Amino acid sequence: MDFTQFCASGTKYSHRYISGDKDIKLFLIHFKPKIKSNFPPVIFISGWGSIIDSWNVVLKEMTKDFEVYYLETREKSSSVHINKQPLTIESLGDDLPYVLSELNLINKSFILFGSSLGATVILDSMSRKIVNPTLSILIGPNAEFNIPPIWLMIARLAPPFIFYFIRPIIKWYMKKKYLDMNSDPKQYYKYAKSLDQASPVRLRRSAINFSSYKVWNQLDKINQKVLILAASKDIMHDYENTVKIADKLSNSKLIDMETNNKTHSVEMVIKIREFINSK
Repeated sequence: MDFTQFCASGTKYSHRYISGDKDIKLFLIHFKPKIKSNFPPVIFISGWGSIIDSWNVVLKEMTKDFEVYYLETREKSSSVHINKQPLTIESLGDDLPYVLSELNLINKSFILFGSSLGATVILDSMSRKIVNPTLSILIGPNAEFNIPPIWLMIARLAPPFIFYFIRPIIKWYMKKKYLDMNSDPKQYYKYAKSLDQASPVRLRRSAINFSSYKVWNQLDKINQKVLILAASKDIMHDYENTVKIADKLSNSKLIDMETNNKTHSVEMVIKIREFINSK
């Protein structure tokens, strides 16, 4: 596999499988800058079904001076499950201590960087005291997953292969209901590509499990430093809920990037550098 397009000039990469909980194997890509980074290493956890292509611009900028471990979580088609394993917010987080141990980052300085589902997993994991990052950087964390009842009913009753037939309808519904095609048309194409590459079986199981999750009762248990990057024009990620999350955390800062596209931009990485360097 060639990941050169995600590297800054001089950055080297390697990829392998890394152990999670209960014998799960997770796909990991390690980006190492040419010059040793002054920043703590970053564990990068993307969104629900999100693919690395969505993060091309961010990774190319970030790997100039951040050492990055891009981790694909267990709901993604790249992960290896020997037996059927849980696909819940908690179970995704349960893999993180194993990953940190294998990367020799336990009791060391590191940054957890998560988007959407990945950000929610980080919040949940911190609240359960199973990870202790130096800093968490969260893009559009989900407070809850408001999956339309009709889609949940289909997920519960229909066999997974039906997904291939209704996928065009899901894309259409997503475009009409949740995305602002005027201010951020690129968001649709990122999500559509993610749907094309998603595992129907894991997508179905995770949707059913995620639908009952809410983060609110977990937030007062978190005392680590958190930077939240939001997009007030992103309908898919409820901005009001993001503001509420920031308000309920004891040590957080929120930056509004306005659009989903800007949360996937060079400008966003510059904001992160500025925030770290200001401390």
